[in-house]
Amino acid sequence: MTPTVSIIIATYNRSQVLRHAIESVRNSHFADWEIIVVGDACTDDTAVCVAAFGDPRIRFVNLPERCGDQSGPNNHGVALSRGRYVAFLNHDDFYLPDHLATCVAELDAGGTDFVSVPCVITRLKTGSPEGRPVSFTLEAVPYNGVYDPLAIYYASAWVFRRELAERVGPWRAPKEMFVVPSQDWLFRAWRSGAKLKFLPSVGVVVVSAGTRAGSYVSRDNPEHEFLAQWFRDDPNYREKILEEAAINEAAKFLLVRRHSKLFWLVRCALARPIYALLLMAGIHPGSATMMLNYGGRGGFVRHLRKRTGANERSA
Repeated sequence: MTPTVSIIIATYNRSQVLRHAIESVRNSHFADWEIIVVGDACTDDTAVCVAAFGDPRIRFVNLPERCGDQSGPNNHGVALSRGRYVAFLNHDDFYLPDHLATCVAELDAGGTDFVSVPCVITRLKTGSPEGRPVSFTLEAVPYNGVYDPLAIYYASAWVFRRELAERVGPWRAPKEMFVVPSQDWLFRAWRSGAKLKFLPSVGVVVVSAGTRAGSYVSRDNPEHEFLAQWFRDDPNYREKILEEAAINEAAKFLLVRRHSKLFWLVRCALARPIYALLLMAGIHPGSATMMLNYGGRGGFVRHLRKRTGANERSA
């Protein structure tokens, strides 16, 4: 039977976090899905991890040669998918239980090609309230619900119609652009005239490997172990996460408002003409900043691979 949603999980030698991502899907209120886990030439026990679920809705495919980023595995997963809708889930991240149901209901209502939701971003820290080793902030919240090419919209928060994937085409490799492949794909979707909708419902918890040096080398994953246990034990975890995220965002806003007015005025004045020119040329406007910060095409992805140890085999 054809599933409603095909969820693509690209992975590379991170079975210790992948199992939590898969379990978060299995805990969803919406159950009509398939998961296609695509290994980027994995050499660890990822196949064993996937098989251990014993769930016929989940399958694993391992690419014979490594791509070194998500574009290849995600494109392969989309090609194998069968659902009316397509979603991505980074192997580090968690779906909240109502995420799929909320997004599918919006797409089923019609008039929308693509939906995305805000994300809670997790940062590792010490000395946090209640002994929590992590803190939370909100991201991927568009101003007035309208797509902004300079904002970041995490692929784990996307659900979209299969026809949109066919219209936009595959994810491009990092070497072809200055921005990351996910944001390039969304930018092309927007330019194609796709109807994008951003829902005011936090649905994904993001645990970024890029914020912790050596995360691909070490099998240690304290954030994931803590979060998975907390989600199982505390029925009020969502309210606590959102409360802390709201407080952190308010504090950040006040800091910018009090100390950075001149900086933001100058930045806006200088950046606006460059932004307009890049849009007219069909170039993602984030390319200018990425080029300055990380060098040539694919620079940011190379930076992440070096920092996380994704070029090395996991211990």
